[in-house]
Amino acid sequence: MIRRFAAGTAVATGLALSLTGCLGAAKDKAGETGNKLQLSAAQVIGKAAERTGQADTYKADMTVDSKLSQGAMKMHMVMQARLRPTLAMTLNIDSATVGGRSMPGGGMEMRLVGDAMYMRMPGLAAQNGGKPWGRMSLSGLGGNYGELLQQAQRQNPAEQTKLFTGSKNVREVGTENVGGVQTKHYTGTVALSEALGKLDAQTRQKMEKAYQQLGTQTIGFDLWVSDDSLPRKIITTVETGMGAVNTTMLFSDYGKPVEVSAPPASEVGAVKLPGLGGN
Repeated sequence: MIRRFAAGTAVATGLALSLTGCLGAAKDKAGETGNKLQLSAAQVIGKAAERTGQADTYKADMTVDSKLSQGAMKMHMVMQARLRPTLAMTLNIDSATVGGRSMPGGGMEMRLVGDAMYMRMPGLAAQNGGKPWGRMSLSGLGGNYGELLQQAQRQNPAEQTKLFTGSKNVREVGTENVGGVQTKHYTGTVALSEALGKLDAQTRQKMEKAYQQLGTQTIGFDLWVSDDSLPRKIITTVETGMGAVNTTMLFSDYGKPVEVSAPPASEVGAVKLPGLGGN
């Protein structure tokens, strides 16, 4: 059951990350608004994408709630990431239900350090010579697991906000306090074709194929932006051929130090999941 649940969680997480964060190759121009006193909603989003792209670190609190044809999935996770000068990330999944079955025995933790991902989850030690952590080489991942890590590496608020710059109907709908920070709330939809049009040819080709398989045409979004032009909350609603995926993300700790270290070598073994070899 552990192996089956871990596989389902990895695939579901990869889908969520893919749907919320991978369309970020746009060369945004909306931030070039001069000294205008009143920015349009589209200009605010463009400026937020530009401003957030300068942040090297951040924290994200994410809830994914989906009703897919193969079963409902809901999970909560907290991620801390450093994008520069080297990529590092921690991802803690403290609750998850996939296909009506809850995560057994507690949560999961993933650490991305250098060219490796480390995973700790309930039941792993029993299959791993008593060692609580498993190590997976990024270069050795394939299939859905490889896609999960690729999307996780691109997952950041700047990339997500850039996606919304393709919207033709974004508008301001009010103000709200998010995590103690005053924000303005914007809402809209973005056509997948508009978002893909911002990508380089190679990335666009890959994403077109992926989204065609999902049957996605439009992404609905709500975005809360603070006075310093940083996204503080993002909600996306995506309809796919497999069902709806709703994702809520709260962002904080921009610019604060993030240090991620590998677990002690004595606690690390090779993790093996379906379709995935450990090393």
